[in-house]
Amino acid sequence: MALPLIPWPCPSLVPRGVALAWCCPIPWSCPSLAPRSVAPPSIPWPCPILAPRGVMLLPVSWLCPSLAPWGVAPPPIPCPSSPGLATYTDKLFKLRAGRWEDLLSDEVNRAVASRFAGRSVACVDRGSGRYAIYIANYANSNLGPHVLLEMDVAASDPARGIVVLTDVAAEAGVNKYTGGRGVAVGPIVSASASDIFCDNENGPNFLFHNQGDGSFVDVAASAGLDDPYQHGRGVALADFNRDGKVDIVYGNWNGPHRLYLQMNTSGRVHFRDIATPKFSMPSPVRTVLAADFDNNQELEVFFNNIAYRGSSANRLFRIIRREHLDPVIEELNPGDAMEPEGRGTGGAVTDFDGDGLLDLILSHGESMAQPLSVFRGTQGAGNNWLRVIPRTRFGAFARGARVVLFTRHSGAHLRIIDGGSGYLCEMEPVAHFGLGRDEASSLEVTWPDGRVVTRAVASGETNSVLEIPYPQGAEGQLPPTSLECGQGFSQHENGRCVDTDECAEFPFVCPREKPLCSNTYGGYRCHSSRRCSRGFEPSEDGTACVAQVAFFGGYPSAGSRLWAWRPPSSLLSLGLGLCLHFYAL
Repeated sequence: MALPLIPWPCPSLVPRGVALAWCCPIPWSCPSLAPRSVAPPSIPWPCPILAPRGVMLLPVSWLCPSLAPWGVAPPPIPCPSSPGLATYTDKLFKLRAGRWEDLLSDEVNRAVASRFAGRSVACVDRGSGRYAIYIANYANSNLGPHVLLEMDVAASDPARGIVVLTDVAAEAGVNKYTGGRGVAVGPIVSASASDIFCDNENGPNFLFHNQGDGSFVDVAASAGLDDPYQHGRGVALADFNRDGKVDIVYGNWNGPHRLYLQMNTSGRVHFRDIATPKFSMPSPVRTVLAADFDNNQELEVFFNNIAYRGSSANRLFRIIRREHLDPVIEELNPGDAMEPEGRGTGGAVTDFDGDGLLDLILSHGESMAQPLSVFRGTQGAGNNWLRVIPRTRFGAFARGARVVLFTRHSGAHLRIIDGGSGYLCEMEPVAHFGLGRDEASSLEVTWPDGRVVTRAVASGETNSVLEIPYPQGAEGQLPPTSLECGQGFSQHENGRCVDTDECAEFPFVCPREKPLCSNTYGGYRCHSSRRCSRGFEPSEDGTACVAQVAFFGGYPSAGSRLWAWRPPSSLLSLGLGLCLHFYAL
């Protein structure tokens, strides 16, 4: 009985005398796939997967033995869950004639209906106002192509319910092959266009920078975000230090959790990890959430873990902003949401009861059936808040939009309407702002196509939900008559609130002992004019010289060790002469 070609990168256990059509690079890394009439042996396979009958793939050309004897137990090679092709295709439902019907089951779309095991999905507006659907697929080896589905406008007729989809991943430059996990979408390094961050398993992360023409370039390595082979999971976008730049927090399964602040040095964007040892401690993490649960202006980060090989409680941290310094990270008590025995698979936040406090919903499963958990927010009931919902030109939620809220006393607060926002979950398309005792003065919404709306926020609109429509025609391009931008910001002639350059506007703003002024987002910083020796810099108060933090560390190279030894001048001359002599030869 011959075994058909199957889409797995390693051979199966088969009865003696049955030859496989191809071989594998790693023997015994996956389970058996014998004919259904033959029972497999009872041995501890690392990842039991079965392929449906009739699924065929071209053979591969690796050289290794093609016959596997019965009863040989494989070595303990870890195998990721659910690699390869899935039994069912993806589903995309549209309401047609009062019924929700799957567009990917339509004859015109069956060619783009993926059977790979998807992990996360995101909406990406490449600038047209219509959403493309980004799918991070997960599989073993190189079998997980990321997908970007988009409606073919010329071939579609939505009024008749005809929507033709096409995979534009290759055209857009995001057709990567890896173990995709979490996805976040928004203007991460772009001014308004949607970028895509994807943390991966068995490979580096991606940061697809939108080039403005609908195509993307992966800049993760140059930005310091590639973090290879740490097996990322949940991810969230936020501005933790309120400098107007988008930061990234995500959890790693096999490595430390990350909290990256976005930096800009001489026009070069890079990210710096500020996670403390307690924050970064590895855990079997699923979803990562960033939100202001108690409306005190400081963001919290929630790690939703799965009880994997033992208890693993969920964890909650507060990220406390400090002026001109890295934020302080404080661990909090999540209360009932700790769930040490929870098989967490996903989580999301929203305001279920409309009281202005964010509530938490957690899903469970995978290794054990457990019900959903819903936790009501109880802290910060007396604090002010504002929720902002931008819309697209078609009336949909404006995923990928950037919302900045200016306040009377605490500066500017940034939120991203994330088009992906996580792993095995999706966030609400709402910008939620906790204000503490402060009040909002104005807000600015930027859409992925670059359109901007600024408007004042009346005192009576605090503690409410505001919907912001897409600016039609010239609306939103004219400056408002008056706009209160709050401390550290002023209204530009184009009507937008911009950072005030206090150093230029007030040349003597700094005291005599720290006369050097540098502008910051929403403020300024004074420095000492004290001169220090190489390798040292003035302290914060300018009273002493302190050692600079080394940009690079680790073991010195052979080159640095040689440079540390200074040869006698006679030997140096002889060496240079020999070099010149050899060059002449």
